[in-house]
Amino acid sequence: MHGTAFALLMTINLPFLSTEHQSLNAQQQECFAASMIGYDYVINSRAGLPIEKALNTVSVDETSNIVRDTYKYYLPIVVTNAYQWRNSPHMYAIKVMHACSFNQGSQSSSH
Repeated sequence: MHGTAFALLMTINLPFLSTEHQSLNAQQQECFAASMIGYDYVINSRAGLPIEKALNTVSVDETSNIVRDTYKYYLPIVVTNAYQWRNSPHMYAIKVMHACSFNQGSQSSSH
């Protein structure tokens, strides 16, 4: 059944599967990634993963030229706040996305 559904979806030219569909820009991708990481870490915190181990998993190589500031500075904050979040993981992801987008907008308007 799943294989049939997948094959059917592949034959339908849906806008989100189209090659003409505009993808997210780099800043939008960063914010989406941060929100999904936040979502995961709310769940991880409730599953009992110690915060120390969680923070170790989001450490980045600060000498790398390809590491975006969103990941370098923002992710440890996202993870720490996820451990304090008492609402749903989904609501945290929305909060992170909104805050990240706002910060991205503020940074681009100040340049």
